[in-house]
Amino acid sequence: MAPSSMLTTSRGFLSLLQVSPDASPYKNPDILPLPPSRRTWSKKIFLFFWLSTAINIAEWSGASTALAVGLTVGQAIAVNAISTLIICLGLVINGHGGGKWHVPFAIINRTGWGIRGSWFALLSRIILSCCWYGVEGWYGGQMVKIMIGSIWPSFYNMKNTFGPNAGMKTNEFISFIIFWTVSLPLFLLKPEQYRGPAILSSVVVTIAAFAIFIWALAKQGNAGPLWSNPEDVYGIGRLTGSQLSWTMMRMITSGIGGWAGGILYQSDFSRYAVNPGDQMYGQMFIIPVCLLGSNILGIVTTSCARGFYPDEPLLWRLYDLLEAIQTHSGPGARAAVFFAAFAFFLSQLCVNVVACGVVGGMDLAALLPRYIDIRRGSFIIAIIGICINPWKILNTANSFISAISGYAVFLGPLTGIMIAEYHLVRRRRIKLSHLFEPSSSSDYWFWHGVNWKAPLAWVLGVWPSMPGFCASVTPSKVQVSDTWMHVYYMSWLLGFFISASVWMLLNTIQPPPGIGEVDEKDVFGTFGPAEAEIMNVAKNAKGDGFGSDKGSLHSQEV
Repeated sequence: MAPSSMLTTSRGFLSLLQVSPDASPYKNPDILPLPPSRRTWSKKIFLFFWLSTAINIAEWSGASTALAVGLTVGQAIAVNAISTLIICLGLVINGHGGGKWHVPFAIINRTGWGIRGSWFALLSRIILSCCWYGVEGWYGGQMVKIMIGSIWPSFYNMKNTFGPNAGMKTNEFISFIIFWTVSLPLFLLKPEQYRGPAILSSVVVTIAAFAIFIWALAKQGNAGPLWSNPEDVYGIGRLTGSQLSWTMMRMITSGIGGWAGGILYQSDFSRYAVNPGDQMYGQMFIIPVCLLGSNILGIVTTSCARGFYPDEPLLWRLYDLLEAIQTHSGPGARAAVFFAAFAFFLSQLCVNVVACGVVGGMDLAALLPRYIDIRRGSFIIAIIGICINPWKILNTANSFISAISGYAVFLGPLTGIMIAEYHLVRRRRIKLSHLFEPSSSSDYWFWHGVNWKAPLAWVLGVWPSMPGFCASVTPSKVQVSDTWMHVYYMSWLLGFFISASVWMLLNTIQPPPGIGEVDEKDVFGTFGPAEAEIMNVAKNAKGDGFGSDKGSLHSQEV
């Protein structure tokens, strides 16, 4: 075959792989500003969505790990309350851009990093999505194991064909693959179609969580031994003084670390809001209640289980508790165990598909928009999610802490740059058309598509925590002083404020182009009549809307 023919064939094959005829290296329909027809998440849907995702196995189990490092129950609850408050503030503040301009995290980041420079932030998020997809999928697989075991108890004792260092058993791996397979068809739905599953999952998992908690409290008759004497259970002394303070700081960062990705990509969800601000109801009212509620339910139930199952290992993981209930309560408990596992199975589907798979798919769609849309990207995330060996991450409480908090070292500075850029530098005004213009005519092109300020601000925010991070990840090889470890215990907050401060300094010295400017017309048909009216009123009153009355949104409404 002649070279010209081969080239023609290759081009023809690549054209078949394109997600749409209009797709280009910098845009496709999934990452363009959403029109009103695709924005279907009302206040109610956001409430149900966060209810279904915030009450999950990770939140239930993660809070109990605070007890494993020496905190009392009261201290663990206080730590989770502080981290929950910071998480909610981050979600509200960083979700504003998506709710107002209806573009995802990947696109908003182009204003600060540059149209090409934003790929770095995307890759950081994609890595985290793959990791969390595997971890949350493993949790879901554990619930599948409980469901199967409640029907056929012999499944619990299936012959294990894996070696002692595998970190899993055969029945666990089978259950994981079942959960992974069941999740795949849900990727065929568009994000705006997840309303029904979110409502169903939220109702079922809420009932199940309270049922388990009330049963455990009634069976034990009190809050259990962990409430009053956790040091006796764990065999560690009660923490005091500076050791207590730094342990609590570590756990606050750990709590934020579990949601650091969610804070960063919040616009991926808020962009589906019917009206700007709809997303804030779930963030401000449901998330604090659900996160802190899940933490308290998990801690108290774990404490109670220690009282009435003293011969069992500490049952801080919900699926271990459900298996113990079936073992000790006999055949009569099998139905109750099945339905409890099924409820959290639905919750894990919601978390894994929407908050991990779809979000990662959206990031991949922004990275390679010509050939990847949200659906294709979600399948890629699901495949990589198996390869990270999530069963290795979740072996012990301490490894779980390291896994969820360590990556906050990199995400805190990214979030600081993003919030400072959008709220303080740009003052919530964006030229949507320039976000998709890969040329020097775009205000966000900078130098060949990269803004040199962003990597500098990010590195300065990351480096103080790196010695402690390395020591935490490889403690047998890297040893650092307590001072560096203490810096690491503040990694997300420290990195956030350092990068945000550096960002403001650099942009004060050298302001970027296009500050305070927006498109004169609704180029993408993004805003409906009511929204256009609100934004034009805001423009006239506060200068926070569109740039001029001429060519305003009224002439471009969809």
